[in-house]
Amino acid sequence: MFSRRNCRPKEAPMHVMAINGSPRKERSSTSHILGPLLEGMRAGGATTEVVHLGQVQIKPCLGCFLCWVKTPGKCVQQDDMATVLERFVQADILIFGTPLYHYAMSGLLKNFIDRTLPIHEPWMVEDPHHPGRSTHPDRYPKDRAALLVSPCGFPEFNHFAPLVHYFQFYIQKLGWRYLGEILRPAGNSLSGEQYQEMFTWYYDLVRQAGEQLIRQGQISPEVQAGLRRDLFPGGVETFRDEANRHWAETMAKFGVTAKPPGQRG
Repeated sequence: MFSRRNCRPKEAPMHVMAINGSPRKERSSTSHILGPLLEGMRAGGATTEVVHLGQVQIKPCLGCFLCWVKTPGKCVQQDDMATVLERFVQADILIFGTPLYHYAMSGLLKNFIDRTLPIHEPWMVEDPHHPGRSTHPDRYPKDRAALLVSPCGFPEFNHFAPLVHYFQFYIQKLGWRYLGEILRPAGNSLSGEQYQEMFTWYYDLVRQAGEQLIRQGQISPEVQAGLRRDLFPGGVETFRDEANRHWAETMAKFGVTAKPPGQRG
């Protein structure tokens, strides 16, 4: 388990804050992963909360740097970010949840990260975690850890590569412990009510992962392997066929007739 130095009284439980960057909020596939994950973390003894970015007003960063020079540590914009950021800096574990949008995070989550600029001070110093590199000091130094959670519509894991690279670098620059990722190809289906019983095995593994992260500080290799299992039998070609059938039927409901490239003629 990562160090709790400078966190809170020794007897206090670890606090987890999940940020859901999906505009579909509680109905999203991202939320369907975060739900059992946080259940498992509570079973491990942590307290948890989730912020659905689609439910709060967070304006885009102005790039004015007034949060560094005029109102240190506080953005001059009047919206919900101040309240969210106050809880953000107090959390012991931050979970960044986002659907994969164009091989990266959602705009909601990127906007949120941009608005965390007030937690840094303006000084340019040598990175204490990576000598020879420059950084900005943390205004609220504390031992923290972070986890990435992301579903995508494609059936292959390699589509997550740019997103994972960003978060590995981002968390490293913050000096936090990186707990890894829970990635879910073909994850769009997690939000479908008709599939919920079919995915109970997956949600059970997500709960186990959450509990292990709190009790052990990491997900066991066995649970990690289980989380990477295909959600649907039949392989990639079968999944593509089912996905194309779904989109054709959905378009037909709107009076649009269309076929995937291989079926046109």
